[in-house]
Amino acid sequence: MFRSRRYLGLALLAATALGLRLAVVASVAQASRGDFAYEHGEIAENLLAGRGFSVKFLGVEGPTSQQAPLYPALLAACYRAFGAGSPRALLAMQVLQCVAGAGLALAVARLAWSLVPDRSTTGWVAGWGAAVYPTHVYMVTHIQVALWAALCLTLLLALVASPQWINPWRKAALAGVLAGVLLLIEPILALALPFAAWMFWHSDRSLPQKLPLPLGEGEFAARIGRQFLLAAVAAAVIAPWLWRNYQVHGEPVFVKSTFGYAFWQGNNPASWGTDKIPKRSAEFLRTRHDGSLAEMHRALWEARHETLYIDDVLLAPGGYREFAGLSEPERSRLLFSRACDFVRYQSGRYLRLCARRLRYFLLFDETNPKTAHRVYRIATVVWLTLAGIGSLALRSQWRRLWPTWAMFGVVAAFHTLTIVSARFRIPLEPISFVWAAGAVAPLGDRLIVAPWSRWREARAVNVDLGPLPHPILQGPHRRAASSRERAANRRSAA
Repeated sequence: MFRSRRYLGLALLAATALGLRLAVVASVAQASRGDFAYEHGEIAENLLAGRGFSVKFLGVEGPTSQQAPLYPALLAACYRAFGAGSPRALLAMQVLQCVAGAGLALAVARLAWSLVPDRSTTGWVAGWGAAVYPTHVYMVTHIQVALWAALCLTLLLALVASPQWINPWRKAALAGVLAGVLLLIEPILALALPFAAWMFWHSDRSLPQKLPLPLGEGEFAARIGRQFLLAAVAAAVIAPWLWRNYQVHGEPVFVKSTFGYAFWQGNNPASWGTDKIPKRSAEFLRTRHDGSLAEMHRALWEARHETLYIDDVLLAPGGYREFAGLSEPERSRLLFSRACDFVRYQSGRYLRLCARRLRYFLLFDETNPKTAHRVYRIATVVWLTLAGIGSLALRSQWRRLWPTWAMFGVVAAFHTLTIVSARFRIPLEPISFVWAAGAVAPLGDRLIVAPWSRWREARAVNVDLGPLPHPILQGPHRRAASSRERAANRRSAA
C-alpha cells in the first residue's frame, strides 16, 4: 500500500512538472520568432549538410570543439525529423526538454531520499520544488545544455548515493556511463565527479548478503575495483570524442577547446565578468510588453539581442585577422595569454571582477536582461534563503551531504575565478533543492504528516479522535462519516 501511494505521488509530481512546462512552451510559441538555437543550431545544420561537426568560430569556419557533442547531435536529430531550423523542429526540442524537466523533478526526489533517508518528506518537498521552480519551468523554452547537464548530474548523484538496489558492479558501470555522458554535455562538471566517486564509495561500504563477491576477493578490494570500473567506463564513453578532437586539431583537447577563449571573455579591460556588456536600451526593451507571458518572453529576447557581446566589441571590428592560420586551440590559447596578462597587471580589477561574478552566480547576472525580471529575482532570493536555512537544519546529515556542498562550492569558485552566466548555476540547483527542502520539510511534518499519522493509528485501534486535526486532511469521507453519526444520534434519541 505504501509503495503504491508513493508511485501515485510520483506520477502526480511528474504530470504536474510536465504540464507546467508544456503550458509555458505553448504560451510562448507564437512569440518565439527567429533563430534562437545559436551555435548549437549551426552545428546541427552542418551535421545534416555533411559538413561534420563544424561552426564559424572567431572568424574561421571549420571543424570545431567549441561545443560539447551530445546536445548539437540531439538537436540535429530533431532537425532531421522536422526540418533544419524549422519552428516544428525547435518545438519538438522544447517538448523533449519538457519531458526531461519532468524527469529532473523525479530525480531530485530520488536524490533527496538517498541523502536524507530518514526524512521522506524532504524528498517530496525537493521534488515539488524542482517541479514548480520558475527558472526551471521557463528554461525548457531555451535551446541550451543547462537542463540536460542538470538532469544527468542529478541522476548520477541519485544513483551513486542510493543504497544497493542492483548488483554493485552494474551500478558502477551505469554510473560510469552517466559520468561520461555528463562530460559530453558539460565538461566543466568534471569538477563534480570526484565527489560523486566518494558518494559511490560511501554507499558501497555495506553490501547485501544476496550480492556475493567473486571468490577470493575481499570487500575492500572489490570496492576499489568498482571505482576503477566507474572511471574506465566513463573514459570509454568520452574516448571516441577525444580521439576525434586529436585528429581534427592535431593535439589533445578535452571535450571542448574554448576554456582560454571563455576566460578572456570574463577577464579583459572591457569585461563585466561575463560574456556580455549591458546597454540601457536593453532595459527599455525588457519592460516593453503588455504583461502577458508571450509578450514578456518576446521582450526578454529583444532585450537579450540588444545586449552587446564582448566579441562584437573587441574582436569583430578587426575582422578576426589576428587569428588567421591558427588552429582552434591556438586561437583559444592566444586569448588566454591576453587574459593572463590582464590578471597579472590589473590584479585589483581582476579581484573586483571575481567578487562581482560570485554575486552574479548566487543572485542576479546584471548583464543578462532575463535575470532582471521580478519573478526570477524573487525566486532566486527564496531559493538562496531556504538553501541556507535548510543546510543548517540538515547539519546532522553532514556525512552524506558534505559532497554536495563541496561540489557546489568548487563549481561556484571555478566560475567566480573565470567567467559566469545565469545558466551556469542551473546544473547545480537541483542539488540545492535538497538543502532547501530541509528548511520546509519539518513544517510539512508538523502540520500534515504527524496529524495524519496519529489519526490513522487511532482509527486502526478504533479510538474516535473526532475530526482530523487539520483542515487540509478533512475530506469528503470524513464529512460523510459525520453525517452518518448525526443520523445515528437522532435515531437513538427517538
